[in-house]
Amino acid sequence: MGRKKKRSRRRRRRKEKNNCTSKAESSFPNIIVPEEIIVEILSRLPLDSLTRFTSVSKQWCSLISDISVAKTGSLAGLVLSDSGAYSFSPHSIDQHQQEVLHIHMKSFRVPDNMHGYVMGSCNGLLLMHTDEDLFLWNPLTRFFKKVLAFDRLRDVSYRVRSGLCYDSTSDEYKPVIAFAHQTPSYGGEFVVVGSLKSKSWAVIHFPYRVPTVESGPIVNENLHWYDCKINDSGNYFLSPHQIIYFDARMDEFKEVPMPDPGGEDGDIICGLGTLDGCLFMFRSGNSEKNVELLVMKDYGVQESWTIMVVVSDCLTSSSYNESLEPLGYTKNGEILTRVWTWMECGWQIWAFNPNDNSHRRISIPEVPNCYALTMHKESLIIPTDYDWEEEEQKGEASYVFHCNYSRRLKKGKDGYWTTEYIEDSA
Repeated sequence: MGRKKKRSRRRRRRKEKNNCTSKAESSFPNIIVPEEIIVEILSRLPLDSLTRFTSVSKQWCSLISDISVAKTGSLAGLVLSDSGAYSFSPHSIDQHQQEVLHIHMKSFRVPDNMHGYVMGSCNGLLLMHTDEDLFLWNPLTRFFKKVLAFDRLRDVSYRVRSGLCYDSTSDEYKPVIAFAHQTPSYGGEFVVVGSLKSKSWAVIHFPYRVPTVESGPIVNENLHWYDCKINDSGNYFLSPHQIIYFDARMDEFKEVPMPDPGGEDGDIICGLGTLDGCLFMFRSGNSEKNVELLVMKDYGVQESWTIMVVVSDCLTSSSYNESLEPLGYTKNGEILTRVWTWMECGWQIWAFNPNDNSHRRISIPEVPNCYALTMHKESLIIPTDYDWEEEEQKGEASYVFHCNYSRRLKKGKDGYWTTEYIEDSA
């Protein structure tokens, strides 16, 4: 009798459950949400939240892809080390927090075969390199792909300066790399521009020297460096600096209008960066103990250069060749800055207050074997038309190097390069 009562109770519960389900279905029939409402809802979400919904359906994935193109991501700092990657938001820092980077840093997984260096960033994509191989990496979407190679990157005799820019006319990302040999009479200096679509490199005219190995900021879709212009005598070691930019549409370098010089012989620049879409630069002031931070408020207009901060306690000086780069604004309007000190062979983070010219040092987390600190705009961009990695797996990966004698270099499955000289049609 006991088992019969239990079976009866189970049947009764199932019947009641089915009745409740039927009533719920009749009360809430299937509703089709118009696409414009879905777009409106998704458009209000931050990029890191949108990444969670790309796998809901093909429709949602397509909508999110379209939304992310027009959506401006937040500015994030990225610390790379042998233990992984760590991201932080400059705007989360306020004037009372000294250990803020310990608190607000979030972890990213670095791809297993990526232990190289950041060569530039553009639209949320980081250009990385290990040995001769170049990679594109989007930390937010975890997109990571080998896109090209250049055999000179393996030569440790060259100092390398680089950047990544985007040519909207051809819808293509272009790496730009400057090489300066430690023995100029042997290897010289030259600049190459890569095409990820055609798998080629071309040497371009560059009448400057490469004083640093820092990657350049992107402003107004242009890649910016600072360099010394070679004078008529060829002596550029004591020449003042000039800000230049690479026009990705024309594949050529042009000069940025400079402010009135801070010294009698011209400006000695300590670093470049970008904040809120404006070009910033640090330069040595009228005194060797002064460093000035200037912003170009109206891009391309010489008169719009404005001094934001003057540091007067010898935090850095041209005699020590220390490098500074603005990273972003803190919550209370300080300018967060990366400071590379040659005396300590490492980088620090400082916050400069434009209201009273004060500054303070921000604690950096104890990250083992840290090798890079860079800024990038978060995005959901995933390039789809760069297939170097697939070609390499087939033993068909090659690129064309347009120089005095153009040649095609092909990398086999064994990792060795073969060279074939070709007629230059560039």
